[in-house]
Amino acid sequence: MNRNLNNETVAALKRLAVALKELDEKGKSITTSSNPGIPLNHWREIPAEVEGAYKMLNDGAQLIKHVSTKYTLMGKISVEDGSKYSNELRQGCELISTAAFLVHQPSCGCARPTRSFIKQKSRGLVNSVTSLVESFVSLKALDGNVGAQLTGAVWQACDDLMEKVPKGNRACMRRELFTWVTDCNETMQEFDDLIELGPSDAQDEIQTSDDENWDAGEQYSSKEISIASASLALIKCSRGIIGLALKACECAGEAVAKLDKELMDSEDNDSNTVRKMLILQWISNLQETCRKLGDGATDLGCVMYPPLSLSSANEDWTNTELGDQVNQQKAWLLEGAHSIYNPILGEGQIEIDMSDDVKEMCSKLLSAIEKRAKEVEDGIKNAIM
Repeated sequence: MNRNLNNETVAALKRLAVALKELDEKGKSITTSSNPGIPLNHWREIPAEVEGAYKMLNDGAQLIKHVSTKYTLMGKISVEDGSKYSNELRQGCELISTAAFLVHQPSCGCARPTRSFIKQKSRGLVNSVTSLVESFVSLKALDGNVGAQLTGAVWQACDDLMEKVPKGNRACMRRELFTWVTDCNETMQEFDDLIELGPSDAQDEIQTSDDENWDAGEQYSSKEISIASASLALIKCSRGIIGLALKACECAGEAVAKLDKELMDSEDNDSNTVRKMLILQWISNLQETCRKLGDGATDLGCVMYPPLSLSSANEDWTNTELGDQVNQQKAWLLEGAHSIYNPILGEGQIEIDMSDDVKEMCSKLLSAIEKRAKEVEDGIKNAIM
């Protein structure tokens, strides 16, 4: 008598899914920075241990993709016979989960985005395989083309894991930075269009009460539009700092590459190792500051829609939602800008050599941040007088 292994496989896959979900991609920092990042041990060069993890991810995905079609076709003929292949599906998922667990170990020195990308795609693949096997437990896979559709979803999840996960800390961190730049661009486009409409003729008074019946449409008042323009400029500054971080990290990466070479050629390994770890920590910390900037730019956009609500201002402009968010965004912008402009580490013992264009652009952004934040402050104060 044939044994149906599908139930056992589903139970095993669900345990893997829980374990993957509980992986902590944020990690634990050992620095006292206000935006601490987790310790890294590599940038461009990928250690053998991490290369091995990527190979396991690829091997697991290939195994699942190869077996899933046979599993479905055989299951259509005989659920019990097809269930024999569920063990191979489980083995593929175990291989992928092992790789995900590995990159989350502190000894691998993988960055938060490296961990996050692998965790996300691994969970997606394990969940899709679970759905496929569950469909043969409930026999829904035998209805029409349900089994084929779920197999297609497994194939897509395999392709996503093999083709869409950036490889190594540098690639993953840059992918995340580009995502935040894109988010800023989308927010800027939306509010550029609103501001281009000009001030509304419906009502020239700004909303300073909780009157829900007042509506000037999707246009700012004449007092609001200057506030919105200055706030939008801060989002542009946010994009500028995040874009500058991309270049600054490349400068830091060059310093890490030089130290790697010196570590191979020099006997003073302890000193160079400390320098390398400090620079990598600076990169990780800057990434976390940019995370605050990226999320903050989106949050700032959420409170910029007309009409602006300034009812809670009283005499303090930061008591408003917009004022509070602008004040916080300014702090994060200045932290990021100063970190790039003065990349001095280890109590002044190490300085990362930034290119002239990075320094020049950073200097301009520092001036713009202070200026645009002051324009928002003055605009809100003027509006509530």
